[in-house]
Amino acid sequence: MEVLRLENVSKKYGELLAVKDLNFSVEEGELFVILGPSGAGKTTTLKMISGIEEVTKGEIYIKGKLVNRLEPKDRKVSMVFEDYALYPHLSVYKNISSPLEAQGLTQEEIEKKVFEIARLLQIDGLLSRPPALISGGQKQRVVLARALVKDADVYLMDEPIAHLDAKLRHQMRGEFKRFQYIQKMTMVYVTHDFREALSLGNRILVLNKGITQQIGTPDEIFNKPANTFVASLVGEPPMNLLEGVIKKKDENYLFQINNTFIPLSSSLANKIVSKISQEKVILGIRPFDLHCVLGRRENVKVPEVEVYVTELVGHYNIVSVKLGNTLLKIREDKSFKVSIGEKVSIDFEEDKLHFFDGVSGNRIS
Repeated sequence: MEVLRLENVSKKYGELLAVKDLNFSVEEGELFVILGPSGAGKTTTLKMISGIEEVTKGEIYIKGKLVNRLEPKDRKVSMVFEDYALYPHLSVYKNISSPLEAQGLTQEEIEKKVFEIARLLQIDGLLSRPPALISGGQKQRVVLARALVKDADVYLMDEPIAHLDAKLRHQMRGEFKRFQYIQKMTMVYVTHDFREALSLGNRILVLNKGITQQIGTPDEIFNKPANTFVASLVGEPPMNLLEGVIKKKDENYLFQINNTFIPLSSSLANKIVSKISQEKVILGIRPFDLHCVLGRRENVKVPEVEVYVTELVGHYNIVSVKLGNTLLKIREDKSFKVSIGEKVSIDFEEDKLHFFDGVSGNRIS
């Protein structure tokens, strides 16, 4: 069942177009993530759904009902803001219970719900304290608890765990997803962190400057990015994007980047050439789909290039090599050792390549 739908929704602030022609729907029990950098229009979208901001153009429906003209209190939504909006004169318990009291629940029902959400968010030991005596991360969890404890048709989450430390944020992602799934909450979750988006979302909307870049499952967003923006936003390190041209030499096809030539099969090259708007094309490949080869080997895709720098990042080693003026990043196991200035060859499987139009940046299927 569809709970939320946006049809051609736009928002202007004076001459600034913050959100342009948004179209998406959210099913009952779905965790729908909006991913994008600062200024993408993520928070503005949530504010329009909640009724805090008016829609400039378009229509918003909640459970089939047009809500454009409804006040926030009449939309049956619950929203968590990135900043803290706690009542300073009330205890943590009272901050969390305030929406339940407004709904007229019994004291027994209120207590049960408050303690349940407080245990989930690991703030059950803080319930008697005022907000002034808890940390920033704890305040964020209280805000989250107050929103989740409320009965709503749609829960709107604006960077709800952004202020938590890395360890707790990682733990909270799993607990948060489990809680949402068990409670069958319909949720729109905003984040700039692709890891959160991929781990939490049933589907993801990627926004940039208020414009939809792609809507899809985490698998589609990561493995079939719609354009170079999505490809560069998702992944650590992000996808390598190499601008070059496809050339035919004798009966062989080559992708040329600066003075480096990468062989392509004729079947793949013909498909790409038939779909690009001009000669320029962008080749993409994930760092973990590339492999360094030490010593001279035959039939490698890129023979003997210079190591520019190596970086040990946790359980893997990032090796950067220079292809002309372009850096190519390769993810290797941490046991792989190579020195700056050393020569390595690069190999990969052709089916791991992605191609994008050199003008529009759109994916070539």
